[in-house]
Amino acid sequence: MGYEPMNMLGVIQSQKTAELLLDLKVNCIICSPRIASVDTATAISEVQEAADCLGADCMPRYVEVKKMLDLEVEPVLQQPRKNSMETLIGKSGSLYGFDDGILTELWNQSKKAWRSLLHELSIDSETERNVVVVGHPAVHIALIAHCLNLTVEWMGSFHLDAGSVSVIDFPDGPSGRGVIRCINYTAHLGRWSIPVTRATTNDEEF
Repeated sequence: MGYEPMNMLGVIQSQKTAELLLDLKVNCIICSPRIASVDTATAISEVQEAADCLGADCMPRYVEVKKMLDLEVEPVLQQPRKNSMETLIGKSGSLYGFDDGILTELWNQSKKAWRSLLHELSIDSETERNVVVVGHPAVHIALIAHCLNLTVEWMGSFHLDAGSVSVIDFPDGPSGRGVIRCINYTAHLGRWSIPVTRATTNDEEF
């Protein structure tokens, strides 16, 4: 949240995610304009470009990084909430507890993002195109709901952790129906899947 850069946990999670995607040839990375999303997208693109030169035949390639304003949902989520518990829930990667007005605004914005992403996938219909989307977990929840043809009421049923990866496949192309292969995959993060904090009591070891 906010305009600050990633903390050390975020940096580690972004590098772990970049490593996970090594076996996937990424054509394009689309991210929210927020600093943390841009830095994560940059880390993924740098690893992709470096990995392409590790073989015997070095073939440099450029991974395009694009910013999409419709993926920036933080201003919507930072609107006044009824209590602090909803703020805590919002930071944990779930949309349960937000009022209908906030969810509707997020839903309408994510619908535009979903259409733009489908257009991005259809740019080169002759070859397989892999697009990575980087943004706040809330927008990914909404995109998953759009893929499943659900309504806005279902968004509170999903939970995504920071640094997690979800995969949507389009076996019939972007004009066909998307198939969700996995949701909230965090095994690549290892011990960094949750914040590591020190104990707060003096007599407790850490």
